[in-house]
Amino acid sequence: MHLVHAPATMAALWICQLLAVAAGSSGGGRRRALWIFPLLAAAAVVADPATCSDADGASSSCASGDDFLDPTVRQWIEDLPTERSLYLDGAWVQPTSDLSCPDDNSIDVVDPSTGETIAQVAVSNKLDVDMAVSSARRALEEWSTETELQMRRYHVSRLLMQYSNHADQMAQLISHEMGAPIDFASDAQVDAGIDVIQNFLGLVGEEGEFQDVYQPDEEEDTIIMHQAIGVVALITPWNWPMHQIILKVVPALLVGCTIVLKPSEESPLSALLFGQLIDRAGFPPGVFQLVNGYGPNHVGEWLASHPDVDMVSFTGSTRGGKQVSLAAAPTLKRVSLEMGGKGANIIFDDLIDGDGDLSDFWETVQTGVWNVMSNSGQSCDAPTRMLVPEDYYDVALKAAGEAAALIGVGSAHVNGEHIGPVVSEAQYERIQSLIQSGIDEGARLVAGGLGKPAVDDSGSPELEHFESGFYVRPTIFADCIPEMRVFQEEIFGPVLCITKFASTDEAIDLANNSPYGLTHYAHTYDRQRRIQLAIKLKSGMIVMNGVELSAGSPFGGVKQSGNSREGGLEGLKDFCNIKAVSGLKGDDEDSEDEEEVDSEGDAEDSEDDEEGLDAAEED
Repeated sequence: MHLVHAPATMAALWICQLLAVAAGSSGGGRRRALWIFPLLAAAAVVADPATCSDADGASSSCASGDDFLDPTVRQWIEDLPTERSLYLDGAWVQPTSDLSCPDDNSIDVVDPSTGETIAQVAVSNKLDVDMAVSSARRALEEWSTETELQMRRYHVSRLLMQYSNHADQMAQLISHEMGAPIDFASDAQVDAGIDVIQNFLGLVGEEGEFQDVYQPDEEEDTIIMHQAIGVVALITPWNWPMHQIILKVVPALLVGCTIVLKPSEESPLSALLFGQLIDRAGFPPGVFQLVNGYGPNHVGEWLASHPDVDMVSFTGSTRGGKQVSLAAAPTLKRVSLEMGGKGANIIFDDLIDGDGDLSDFWETVQTGVWNVMSNSGQSCDAPTRMLVPEDYYDVALKAAGEAAALIGVGSAHVNGEHIGPVVSEAQYERIQSLIQSGIDEGARLVAGGLGKPAVDDSGSPELEHFESGFYVRPTIFADCIPEMRVFQEEIFGPVLCITKFASTDEAIDLANNSPYGLTHYAHTYDRQRRIQLAIKLKSGMIVMNGVELSAGSPFGGVKQSGNSREGGLEGLKDFCNIKAVSGLKGDDEDSEDEEEVDSEGDAEDSEDDEEGLDAAEED
């Protein structure tokens, strides 16, 4: 399968130089401002056909000739319950026919790498949604109050085992439904789900931080209880399909909620496999339901507005989050939102040492480019606005342009560290529209631009699907200002905007000049400046000098990026009602003594009351 790339020899030389520099120590022993996504290193320009294991263990290409769908992948898709796509009360059933919408009875799953339809998934209607919610409601009492936390943990640990055993299958489904290159789908997308489950299991273990009941002060007669909020509707996106499903499903299950999951219509295949893994893990009937469908005026809206749903947790666009909030408002249910982002990546000139060594600065700029292009730019926390000092603006543009030129673009079905297509034709067209707006509003193209990446004229049959896939050129704009759409809007594609600043205060103002506030990034060796940035940047997360947030850190934003926190301890508490209870101290004998004392006291009080009444009558 063809990859569009710069000459491989040039890339190989560049990699050697990068590794040699990264292996050394920066001037003065300072920590290098380096945050490298290994999956998007320049080695991406060399790719070999991905292989899949046939039933007999032989290897075969995952994309070959006219039959673009590998036989093993085809079989995996056929094994999914695409027609009986409603998981209800522990069984797969066919959704009821929706005669009001005859054209919307199935979802066409399109492979972004080829533009070919690879599956059709039956959608649910309102009756199906009502049945799913009723099933979850019936199972709630036993799962939340009669099943111990450690038994719920046992079920989730069985889910982890099933998920790990089906990692290869899951990676292929993700790659085929949303376009993540197979290596990235395996090493990043699927593995992220494993990490999340393991982290939650640790938090609810015997030595874990989460306690469903605890006493804040041993000398006081008060306990705090974390109880399941109830029936929860989970609406998840397509860009990190398994990570986002697991980030909601697992904590909800652990604290005792029962679930109705609606995955994105762009990525239903991985969700169907996940439902099968839930079933194999042995969860009781009704604890988990799966419905497929669309958002507005369909399954998503019906769930958000349902009176028997106690909470809706939504991850997706800001526009979608607003629609969910409006639908949920009449029932006053809890609404947890994780939405878009337009992260700023501020790179300061103190990365350049006194001798004028640009290596740290140069690497940080190029790493910033790769982090935007990862997952084809389809990550809400991507650092899509790069802010650099005006004195080194031209240096930054040169470094960014060279990094973009080394990023390969190709099919999701070949091995390698390239970027794949974007998820759909609609997404491709939206990105093209925003690139055009950048050009029209005066931004200067440093790399990429409109249209698909250029292909050679070799006539190779391996190129036959390239033009029909949804491939976007890695694009970098310079001279971006806050008034431009490309500066303000979440593009959700491999597009980076670069802006210069003259002072720390201006950099902070530029970073905060956005309707979003999810993740900001900063690179500076000045500790006082880092403290200043931590205080003044308006976002839910800040990543300094490439030091990744620790496992279990709460994920979420402010402003139009959302109102919730997912992951870790906060992610568990998000699905809980918190109850304070007093007066539970003392054993049964103490209680009997207290009752006798209370009875004697009540008798005395009664006599006093009678005397008081008599006196009042006499008066």
